[in-house]
Amino acid sequence: MHWSPRTPLLGTLEQGESSITATRLWNVVKRFFAKATEVIGPDSPATVDKLLRASPHWMRHTHASHSLARGAELTSVRDNLRHASLSTNAIYLHGDEVKRARQLREAFADRG
Repeated sequence: MHWSPRTPLLGTLEQGESSITATRLWNVVKRFFAKATEVIGPDSPATVDKLLRASPHWMRHTHASHSLARGAELTSVRDNLRHASLSTNAIYLHGDEVKRARQLREAFADRG
């Protein structure tokens, strides 16, 4: 079977011609991280352990945490993750970011 140039490089979770199931995506990610642990090997057992527990959801959390740490706005991360509430994204904030978010939430809380 040959690759067709009309085949998208990235599948979609929506039903259709180029769809990929959530289970298939999960399996692909797990295999990727398993292969990565073979490369890392005994040099970093803690990293190997983390990668073997990795999942698409873990990657989602990692993306959000790194985005916020590098200055992305909370609303942008919320929108990228399709969350309805900013408070849902609070789990991705760390240390001083949590304190700053709490102070801003309290400062602008509904006083009515």
